[in-house]
Amino acid sequence: MNSRFPARAILGAALLLACGSPALAAPAEAVELPSAEALEQMLHLLETQSLYRDRVDWSDVRARLSAAADDPAQQRRVLDEAATRSSGGHGRWISPRQQQARSARAQRLNAGQGAALAESPKVDARIGVLTVGPFVEDLQRSGQERHDARRTYALALQQRITALDDGTRCGWVVDVSGNSGGNMWPMLMGLLPLLQGTPDAKGALIGAFRSADGLQWWRQGEGEVRQDGTQGLRSREAAYRLRAGSAPVAVLIGARTASSGEAVALAFRGQAGSRSFGEPSAGFSTGNRPTKLVDGTTLLLTHNVMADRNGRGDGASLQPDQTTASGPDTLAAAQQWLLAQPACEGRA
Repeated sequence: MNSRFPARAILGAALLLACGSPALAAPAEAVELPSAEALEQMLHLLETQSLYRDRVDWSDVRARLSAAADDPAQQRRVLDEAATRSSGGHGRWISPRQQQARSARAQRLNAGQGAALAESPKVDARIGVLTVGPFVEDLQRSGQERHDARRTYALALQQRITALDDGTRCGWVVDVSGNSGGNMWPMLMGLLPLLQGTPDAKGALIGAFRSADGLQWWRQGEGEVRQDGTQGLRSREAAYRLRAGSAPVAVLIGARTASSGEAVALAFRGQAGSRSFGEPSAGFSTGNRPTKLVDGTTLLLTHNVMADRNGRGDGASLQPDQTTASGPDTLAAAQQWLLAQPACEGRA
């Protein structure tokens, strides 16, 4: 593993088995495992591509799996431990039962985004507050359905900005303190009016993924966000621009800010007129790639590190520019800073 990626604390295995009295407990659900072909495919992917693969003795993993051939529960523990160690706790195998639960959660969370976006804590009327919740990709949907869901989320977020931008706002709060992740591109496209990318020859930089192959930049365009070499996400309806052209942005983070929530915070890091408040993030600022296995199950393969527009990022927790206690104190500190910015000074 490239030494540029520092070690992080290794989390415990993801699977916890509930125990109870044999006479009173409900029948235990069968332990789910990938098929034999998918198991070998999964081990190969983890051993050759997972970000922290050098933390695992793969010969030992295979030996332990072989020794537990008659014990599915132990095999599952070995697999989960290998996925956890090699991904820094971020990647995992998703069983069919877990996939169903993930799909239900995705539908519930994404359907409630409109109501969540409409809620704003009481702050000075000159400040627009955006609570940016997670967007969970429903991997059971078709490619077109998933694309439509991303677009719907992004446009709802951008429409919230449009509604608030009535000429009285001089500063903005982007609250990702409760954002545990999902797909980052709908979040970034929704926030395009507030992002001011750093110009370069190919567009405007807002962040990057870093791997052994170097930096793959995230860029913003007219109604578009993308990673170099990919199509990204775009819509002609997502090209709104603030009345003032630009404005200061306070980003709220905390212990529940993880994965794509951390990507949003990184996209604002290094932007002129942006400052973060709160507590250190969860520490999963790495990229997952959903990989379909031969048996139809999914491996979330952690394969790169997130970085800001200046190429800074180590996969660990993000530290806020100003540390505050979680809750109202964070929002109060952000408001105080925003109202002291030139864009807000002198505005009634």
